[in-house]
Amino acid sequence: MSDETTNTPDVEESASAEQDTLPANKVAIEDAGPSTKKITIEIDRARIDAKFDSIFGDLRRNAQVPGFRVGHAPRRLLEKRFGKEAAEDVRNGLVAEALGKVAEDSDLRILGEPDLKLDDIELPDEGNLVFSVEVEVSPEFDLPDYKGIKVDEPSIEVTEERAAETTRNILSARGTLAPTDEPAAAGDQVVADVAMAGEGIEEKRENVEYQVAPAAFSGVPLEDLGEKLTGAKAGSTVQVKATVPQGHANEDWRGKEVAVTFDVKEVKRLEVPELTDELAKEFGMESAEAFGGFIKERLGAQLETERRQSMRQQVVTHLLEKTKIDLPEGLAARQAARVLQRRYIDLLYRGVPREQIDQNLELLQARASEEAADELRLSFILDRIAEAEKITVEEGEVNARIAEMAMRQGRRPERLRSEMSGEGSLGELENRIREQKTLDRLLELAEIAPQAPAPASDESK
Repeated sequence: MSDETTNTPDVEESASAEQDTLPANKVAIEDAGPSTKKITIEIDRARIDAKFDSIFGDLRRNAQVPGFRVGHAPRRLLEKRFGKEAAEDVRNGLVAEALGKVAEDSDLRILGEPDLKLDDIELPDEGNLVFSVEVEVSPEFDLPDYKGIKVDEPSIEVTEERAAETTRNILSARGTLAPTDEPAAAGDQVVADVAMAGEGIEEKRENVEYQVAPAAFSGVPLEDLGEKLTGAKAGSTVQVKATVPQGHANEDWRGKEVAVTFDVKEVKRLEVPELTDELAKEFGMESAEAFGGFIKERLGAQLETERRQSMRQQVVTHLLEKTKIDLPEGLAARQAARVLQRRYIDLLYRGVPREQIDQNLELLQARASEEAADELRLSFILDRIAEAEKITVEEGEVNARIAEMAMRQGRRPERLRSEMSGEGSLGELENRIREQKTLDRLLELAEIAPQAPAPASDESK
């Protein structure tokens, strides 16, 4: 027992001292699909043995083994008691070190974590360890000439008509619905008795209120309802035909044709109050004139934002049209799933029935895939341009954006930053800022052609 206990420290120290002289891993990298690489790594037996020596050295110093003082248990006994766990630690440690070394030494820009199942990698009792893993990498592509992109600069003009429309929209919150003898129009509300009939289907409700817009009745989408109700008056009868969606809660109704009849009893129209000094004061303004000035100032800022966004979008469209990129399939699928989830939640928030969303799920998925592909392609393009233009994001810029977000949410910036840090979204925010700075840089380099204001239409005169 004394021979083994005196030799182990020497073995461990020797292994530690020789780490830098151990044979290097053999690495082979080959294409495995669009922006996907297969990495095959061979780890020399000497490295495996050195890792075992290190782990058993730690165990010998710390493990409590019956019959031996701590630090004096023989290696063969430690191998018997802890061999399986030690082998897993050796395998996991060597694989992680090897992949980290590949990422550090190669030109590969690996995206995310490798799809690696460690339990499928078997550590041999003799000989070298060989394993393979597929990783997604940033795609290689030819960057188009991004200097001198032709951009039309929209004219921004705060007209009296737009100011009046914005004022009306704000004052609508103080408006009231009142009966009208006029034909129903967009934005009006109708009160009707509704009856739905079909094969084995009969549903009736009285005094149902509907906006003159697409809607649903008993979970059945009525896309033409707004068009059909337009022009209706009290006493009018309107009928809309529809198909019950396959995802409807009532299985017996699914796929059946129905006719939904609206017996209009009343049409209501929103009466918006006139802007007066007294009403302006309720909005925190000194007078109606001050309110009007505020509206024009806010509208001007909004139009400036729209102008800038329009110009950015022209740059984005140019870059996407001029750049061919083969995206990693896994990354594209994950991004499409995220976009689909966003769109689904947005539709629910807007009041679209879940059954109607599910009915159009295939179309939503197709659009989500297209949108996700464009988002990813644009991200890779802007990243390359940012590198070429040496565009970076300072800590102060991130803090300023967080402060702006916190102010809009009525929260403390430090608390919001702490939450974002915990969620791991600070990096995403920094990347968004970098992309916006890159787009602004592209506008600085663009050939901008100012556009004349559009002539007023006859309807606006």
